[in-house]
Amino acid sequence: MASGSNTALKPTSVEGLKKYLKTRGISCPQIEQIEGGTANYVFRVFDNHNIPTIFKHAEPYVASSNGAIPLPDDRMDFEAAALYAVPDIMPEDTVVQIPTVEDYDESAKVLSMSDAGETTLKAAYSEPGTNVLDIGHQLGEWLATLHASTKETDIGEEGNPTARSIYRWSYDHIGQVASQYGLDADFCDYIDNTYGASLSTDDACVCHGDFWPGNVMLNVENVLTVIDWEMCRRGRGELDVAQFAAEAYLLDRFRGGKGLFEAFLPAYRRTWSKTYGDIAVDRQWVKRMAVHMGVHLAFWPACVKWAERDETKAVIELGHELMRRGDAEDLDWLRENLLGALLKRDD
Repeated sequence: MASGSNTALKPTSVEGLKKYLKTRGISCPQIEQIEGGTANYVFRVFDNHNIPTIFKHAEPYVASSNGAIPLPDDRMDFEAAALYAVPDIMPEDTVVQIPTVEDYDESAKVLSMSDAGETTLKAAYSEPGTNVLDIGHQLGEWLATLHASTKETDIGEEGNPTARSIYRWSYDHIGQVASQYGLDADFCDYIDNTYGASLSTDDACVCHGDFWPGNVMLNVENVLTVIDWEMCRRGRGELDVAQFAAEAYLLDRFRGGKGLFEAFLPAYRRTWSKTYGDIAVDRQWVKRMAVHMGVHLAFWPACVKWAERDETKAVIELGHELMRRGDAEDLDWLRENLLGALLKRDD
């Protein structure tokens, strides 16, 4: 879906956003482009009272590629739809927040929303004042509530096929990483063909789609806000759980051992089990969660540096073991090893 905005007014730079906002009668004394993102153009715009608003714009390509890598811009439609829908679905007393939409210009693919702060959970994790255990509990409870509350929620055309396709990226490429580290690439092909292929039809609930500590913001009052909903899709909730668990494990292993992993998983289990029964006895849930966490650990540490090669290989090997044990439904091994925090009873 191509953007309908005039090329000269495309908000792909500070000057471009100024011109775009002028056509909409919006005064903006100060604009900062936010660095660090990949897919979109994101800005912090201050009004005449110095109150910030986030503006996010999608082009039909990955922003950091300067147009070289196509990416459908309907991702912004799905983000806007999620931000409009989720607050009406979630309980009013939920501690974790999502951005509040101020406006969405569908033709220009420009979304404006509340500012969630400047610090991600990933960045704040190592700070002395960050209460990682409380944050893990809050996020586990919130995510379980999201999944439990959206079993029948429609988020648009085919549950976001673009997000479903992108989410398979790691499955498609774990074989290449395995070959680089002398591991079994054929097994990775089996995992992709068996589990990666199912991503296009998974349809249990609404998934955030990119749920990891880099998409959780903390403001100065330590309020948690989950951002970047463009990859939300209909899918299986255990994959959101697995992605966050994998990244929490990496933070705990390489950034200070503060217990995010072991706080998050039991909180999710307890909250989910209040309504739908104990996930620890749902073999298919545990299987998919373990396999996806394994895929994440077997792929992403080779792309995003956490440690030197030997330590990276150890994590990738752990990912392979997790995939094998999950695929074999070896709950005893999972319970006594990496997923004890999820599967061991705490009562």
